[in-house]
Amino acid sequence: MAFQNGIIAVGGMIVQFVVNGFGVLFIAGFTATNKLYGLLEIAATSFGYAMVTYVGQNLGAGKIWRISQGMRAALVTAIVTSIVIGATMLLFGKLILSLFLSCTAEEVSTALGIAYHYLTIMSVCLPILYILHVTRSALQGMGDTLLPMVSGIAEFVMRTGAAIGLPLLIGESGIFYAEVLAWLGADVILVSSCYIRMRQLKQDSVL
Repeated sequence: MAFQNGIIAVGGMIVQFVVNGFGVLFIAGFTATNKLYGLLEIAATSFGYAMVTYVGQNLGAGKIWRISQGMRAALVTAIVTSIVIGATMLLFGKLILSLFLSCTAEEVSTALGIAYHYLTIMSVCLPILYILHVTRSALQGMGDTLLPMVSGIAEFVMRTGAAIGLPLLIGESGIFYAEVLAWLGADVILVSSCYIRMRQLKQDSVL
């Protein structure tokens, strides 16, 4: 898990390096939205902690059907939560972001536009992040540390690839999609891995 988190952190540093070349106002807007990232992710992290414990306990008790049932409930709850949080950010995002910006009125307007554009993309795609936390934690609860680590590598590849490549193709706003594509890359691995792992557990329980 430490290695996985380290890889993700390095990816974030590379994104910041790219952003630093886009000018002061772009950096201000980008940084303002990143300060809200903790609020966007806080419930997802809580779902993750809950899933690790829940899955681990039920795996130990041999109640595989409860793992499947709990994962479905967690995914539905997580997606609904992410939609509520995303909608709240879309409605009140500009007001919240303005609290992090202090310069001339013209500069605030420019930076706020950049920040809200980034926040809009993250808010709309927030369910992808919540699915990531639920599935990654479920796999860890099943005792699987390899695939979550592989998903961290996928995040790194997608994040850095998008951060370097997309701005060349569609301009500075391309950097806004780096985070979302990182979530998506991890989800592809985690969701498919969870499905395969659950099938194996169910087959083993029958035997």
